[in-house]
Amino acid sequence: MITYRHEQYIGQAIESVMAQETDFAVELVIGEDCSPDNTRAVIQQYQKRFPGRIRIITAEQNVGMMPNFIRTYLACTGQYVAMLEGDDYWTDPHKLRDQVAILDQNPDVVLCFAGCAEVDEQGQILKENFVPSAYRRDLSQLEIVGSYCPPTLSVLFRNHVLTNLPPAFAVVGNGDYFLFGMLTDFGHAAYLPRSVAHYRRHGGGVWSAQSLENQYRSNLNTKLAMLRYFGGRYQAAIMHNVNWYYVQLLTLLWHQGRRAEFWPLYRDFIRISLQTLNKELPAFTLRLLTGRLSTSALAIAPTRSY
Repeated sequence: MITYRHEQYIGQAIESVMAQETDFAVELVIGEDCSPDNTRAVIQQYQKRFPGRIRIITAEQNVGMMPNFIRTYLACTGQYVAMLEGDDYWTDPHKLRDQVAILDQNPDVVLCFAGCAEVDEQGQILKENFVPSAYRRDLSQLEIVGSYCPPTLSVLFRNHVLTNLPPAFAVVGNGDYFLFGMLTDFGHAAYLPRSVAHYRRHGGGVWSAQSLENQYRSNLNTKLAMLRYFGGRYQAAIMHNVNWYYVQLLTLLWHQGRRAEFWPLYRDFIRISLQTLNKELPAFTLRLLTGRLSTSALAIAPTRSY
């Protein structure tokens, strides 16, 4: 569990983990990133309430989301790892039990994800299942790398299968997406067909509070890092999404008259396209030269679940 400035929500998140009914031990490792509110104090109260079950990773100063993610993940020593951010919460007391059973019984499965609902700040349901119907099933590595990131709060995966993390992992904006892609080098992803958690959408959310442009940039940087990591294995699938983000961002910058930002990004698009023999670049350039860049195509990013 990573958390920053979640004083209002962290208690519910912790209690949802402590409420899990299992026949195996569960340790909750919390990476608290020097929050300016009382998040750490709330966690320490729960640590006293549940002695021996909660371990806190702290720092004297804020380290940032991805460094906090990495240090907390690497601190997990269990056979399996599940992730839950401090503003979300689990709703099914048998989530861990049933996902562990799936991995125990299926050595070809490296991670298990499930359905989850989207809720507002008060916990009122906005969407019954955040997983699109087309992805409510077992998924291959190609499908995860190329098109869909399972909801992080619903995932459980095998620990210790990755011996190291590439340097690029520390600087991407979507570490969960990159992580799930790397994990599926060791097996496919199984789907538990029910809703087990609530993803909370609120103004202070790390992802949901970002502008659409920043979400595009974050997803693009993650996809480029994955392109470098996987090499030619999934180039076509990854480039499909890389193209989408470049086109969206470049179109947005052009229509907003932000030429100083447009041209460096366009040069990056040229460089990546030359490396991958990408056919989208000539088509985009033709639309640019003929004045046919349309903002009507700007839409919600296609390759993240939230």
